[in-house]
Amino acid sequence: MLIGRCSTSVLLTLIGVVVFLGCSAKTDTEELQVIAKHIDLTELFRVGTTESDNAVLFGDIMSIGVNSNDQLLVADSDANVIYVFSKNGNSLRTFGRSGLGPGEFESIRDMDIGLGDSVFVWDGRRSRLLVFEPETFQFSHDIDVETGDDYRTAGGLISISNNQLLMRFTSYYSLFNSDEDQTFDTIQKVSRNGDPVGKPLLEMPVTRHLLFRTESGMGLVLLPFIRHSLAKPDPDGTFYYGWSDSINFGVYSSSGDLLRRIRYPHKALPVTQQELDEHIQSMSEEARQVFHREGDVPKTKPAYSTFTVSDVGQIWLKYTQTSDSLDASWTVIDLDGQPVFSFELPPDVNVQVVKENRVYAIAELEDGAPYVVVYVYD
Repeated sequence: MLIGRCSTSVLLTLIGVVVFLGCSAKTDTEELQVIAKHIDLTELFRVGTTESDNAVLFGDIMSIGVNSNDQLLVADSDANVIYVFSKNGNSLRTFGRSGLGPGEFESIRDMDIGLGDSVFVWDGRRSRLLVFEPETFQFSHDIDVETGDDYRTAGGLISISNNQLLMRFTSYYSLFNSDEDQTFDTIQKVSRNGDPVGKPLLEMPVTRHLLFRTESGMGLVLLPFIRHSLAKPDPDGTFYYGWSDSINFGVYSSSGDLLRRIRYPHKALPVTQQELDEHIQSMSEEARQVFHREGDVPKTKPAYSTFTVSDVGQIWLKYTQTSDSLDASWTVIDLDGQPVFSFELPPDVNVQVVKENRVYAIAELEDGAPYVVVYVYD
């Protein structure tokens, strides 16, 4: 339904520079963009809007998942419940609720559907995984997850497959953190008793922010256009890791072995002075002073803002937007680093799950209210 088209002149220009992975000649100043065919995504239905056929409105969607029955599960951290919808978007039921008892949540932060459709929900405030039975969604048991070490705390789920539980452990922010600090987030196996097992499988650089003291406590300056690390699972129990400075992903086994590299060329977008000024103006006066004194702004934008992995192991990649673009561009890349197709979606739409020919995304209305939109493609 939403698609971007290249003009004939642009296509003729780009055709002359199409170079595929393995035979591309890159310079120090430019990487050549591979052309992918454009397709249409057709919206199938929405849940969580006043126009939806159901009466559900969400507060804060932390995660979505799709089970083997094609039921859509939506984890809402405001309501502290999991909503269940049919393949056609009809509201079926909810499970879980706020509280401290069995099957209750204090603060939902993540959710994943494991082997046999068991549902794992991460209660971040209590560092606890709650496990629910497939089909009935009855509470089964919980797992208290221990911290990785004195400097890290469990931050969320990476993968639950092949009887392996992988979690991300996040570093605490510190006033003493600097670019020279060897501070990392990690991915680590966790036993069914909640204990980290062995050494970390992967270390990921921490996205650096500026911390400063205020009269009331601590302040945080979010630096613009900074790079970040993302790790996403695929159905086979492997996980994909990337640092957003470039389109360069490592595919790792559940034991942490590097299985392959997937690279895809892109042209870096410069940070404009107008974009930087707009970011600075949104800061408080105190944060602005810290930023001018200590902030280091990249000259280019990250290569991408987010990605997900489909049920067949393809990478669905959302590029960082240009300052004048109305929609966000996406490209689908296969395991050999070749483009499969591309498409465009509104900037506030983020693809989360791709199963067969259905695309499940979290989006926001103009007032910031979240909803889920489901697309199909040929």
